[in-house]
Amino acid sequence: MEAIEARHIQMADNTSTMEPHWGYVARVLPCTNDAGSCEYLDSVYHTHDISMLYTFILWAVIGGILVILTTLHFIKPSGQAPTKASDSEIQSSAGKSSWYYRAWRGIAATFRRYLLPESFIKFFGHVTRLQILILAIMLGYLLIFTFVGETYKRWITPVKKSTLFNTRSGLGGFSDRLGAFAYALTPFTVLLSTRESALSLATGIPYQSFNFLHRWIGRVIFIQSAVHTFGWTLIEARLYQPQPTTWQVFIKEPYIIWGCFAFSFVCFLYVFSIRRVIQWTGYEFFRKTHYVVACLYIGACWGHWQQLKCWMIASLGLFFIDRGVRILRTLLMHVGYFDASGNAGLGFHPAQSTLQYFDDKDCGVIRLEFDHKHSPWALGQHFFLCFPALSIWQSHPITVASIPSDHHTYIIRCRSGETGNLKKLALDNQLTTPVILSGPYGEQLLKPEEEPTNILAIAGGTGISLTLPLVLAATASDAKIYEGRAIDFVWIVRRSSCLDWIREELEEVKGRARVTGMNLNIHIYITQEEDPKSEGKTDEAVINDEKIVMETDDKAMVNSISSLSSEGVSGGFKVSYLGGCKCCHPDLKEVVNRFMQERAGNAYRTRVIASGPKGMGKDLRSAVAECSDGCAVLRGDKKGDVELVWDARD
Repeated sequence: MEAIEARHIQMADNTSTMEPHWGYVARVLPCTNDAGSCEYLDSVYHTHDISMLYTFILWAVIGGILVILTTLHFIKPSGQAPTKASDSEIQSSAGKSSWYYRAWRGIAATFRRYLLPESFIKFFGHVTRLQILILAIMLGYLLIFTFVGETYKRWITPVKKSTLFNTRSGLGGFSDRLGAFAYALTPFTVLLSTRESALSLATGIPYQSFNFLHRWIGRVIFIQSAVHTFGWTLIEARLYQPQPTTWQVFIKEPYIIWGCFAFSFVCFLYVFSIRRVIQWTGYEFFRKTHYVVACLYIGACWGHWQQLKCWMIASLGLFFIDRGVRILRTLLMHVGYFDASGNAGLGFHPAQSTLQYFDDKDCGVIRLEFDHKHSPWALGQHFFLCFPALSIWQSHPITVASIPSDHHTYIIRCRSGETGNLKKLALDNQLTTPVILSGPYGEQLLKPEEEPTNILAIAGGTGISLTLPLVLAATASDAKIYEGRAIDFVWIVRRSSCLDWIREELEEVKGRARVTGMNLNIHIYITQEEDPKSEGKTDEAVINDEKIVMETDDKAMVNSISSLSSEGVSGGFKVSYLGGCKCCHPDLKEVVNRFMQERAGNAYRTRVIASGPKGMGKDLRSAVAECSDGCAVLRGDKKGDVELVWDARD
């Protein structure tokens, strides 16, 4: 503390009084130095007080936005409840809704039209314009309040007992303001990263949606820390005299040493969170080191400037609460339930899973299944799975490919790392392995209190984990609320052998549609194979370059899809072969437009629920945005109310 006070020019004596300043060292009054030094001190403390005010305003703005989002979440209208009626009666009355509901949905459709597509992909990645807009607003706020209220002046003051002069300016206050903002943003970026997210509970927004803002706020903190460090390095090593004595004394101070550690840690966090570096080091290295180094950074910030430790206490509190709740939820799921042998008893019982491996040219796929008694999850949610036989330090988010029950099914693409080790277990004929679950997490797709909609379910590869249980639930015998709604199930795979992953479920969907009479269409695109029965004859299919490709229906299916052939499915079961060229894949914009024109009427709004590679997400966001028409929705035409639920699989 004495070193910090000495840096502020004047030491207290018996005649001095101390003026407290929140978040800073107390000021010694009256000022007995030269006029320039006293004027400089007035500027320093004034700038600091304004900086503290701006950090409070920052959190007031964040809190206000959260209050607004929470309020909107809870006052959101659910739409009209369905009534028992014939299809014709439903179609004639479904378009009627309250002005409040139409206004809400119309505004939402207008926002989707302009803010759902992706922009600046090379710089920001695959995120919506809305996410970029939110980031731009926050960056604009920080940029404005970084410079407003600063002192833009320079003072040349004499050094005591020397002929040298110090150069004093507003650079110190500017650097301190950046440091204060970095401190205030730290608990916010921790809050954005939590899996047990209070933000999700309050706003209904899935925790994954906050990752983009978490990454960019972290980069902002890095830039603020770098400028703060550079500013004080310039002041103490160049502007203050005599040199090098001033710098040597400064750099040995404990709070400066802590600051150097903090800056080193934030540099590590930034560098090792770059996508290319993550690819080099592996995701698990990134995740574990990110946790540890983030805690070290918070601790070093506490040691650097204890007057603002409140921000660091909040950050550590949020971090450990999140981890504690994760552990508690895992324990509640596994302690005291039946073990694999069916014997009950107090203890920790991992689920015992079976492995089924499907070989292909893309590293293969594992179908993992097990039974475990616990509270059911909701459609569309995922669990974090840990395989203790491989490593207790890794867990991976995987969407459940079955409807909520005690039975779990997962479709897992084998890559490098943990999923590659899982593949080795299956190839070594070790067809069972214990599993530890944490969850469930994510958004509930079919909410009973909401208005049923037309559904266009689109999956790419293992993204079928999201859409398959959705279609199974919508075509269940007790799902009467979806009678009359159009349901299209589109699956894009590279090879016909991929259908073996979910053969039984596909048969079940077809059977349900035949029994219940659901308005269901199933269309499977096989991108890397030609139709073996075509013999050069082709039908038209839709791909990006408008190439003519081969298409087949139920009776023409052969090999792995032949057993799926059956009659009586409402709307049909169709498989399209796209010829095998690398550029051949369905034009998703055309798929969406065709569904809206031929399948979706004006009486119901439509949800496009999809999962797959990020390129699919880009195409679907653009397509859904073009179909959204807020003015039409306000007039009662629900065809313009098209919503996208996207789950990335990359």
